[in-house]
Amino acid sequence: MSTNETKNLLFVFDKPPHSSPAAKEGLDAILTASAFGQNVTLLLMGDGVFQLLNNQDASHLPTKNTASIFQALEMYGIENIVTPSENLKNKGLSPSDLSLHCDIVDNIQLAKLYVKQDQILSF
Repeated sequence: MSTNETKNLLFVFDKPPHSSPAAKEGLDAILTASAFGQNVTLLLMGDGVFQLLNNQDASHLPTKNTASIFQALEMYGIENIVTPSENLKNKGLSPSDLSLHCDIVDNIQLAKLYVKQDQILSF
């Protein structure tokens, strides 16, 4: 296998914002993978969907505010951002509550997304 081969990489964010350095580390990994021409998809599961809530203010917290990095994803060619419809429903959210466009997927689409990945990384 060539080291230049493009891979499908799924980055799963399932932790609430500002609870750990996981989101910042995950975003760094996503940007790096994208810079090396990999097919990157960001999946927001569970409390990870809160990473994209509108109008977050983390200025009083000791962790780095990642909102500006999320906003820059599209500029870096990362346009595949998904979240399960059931996840939004369970969290009492609608797509308009999120600061970025997410493709809303059902469980069948989610299963298909997992199957086509070469590697899944969780943050």
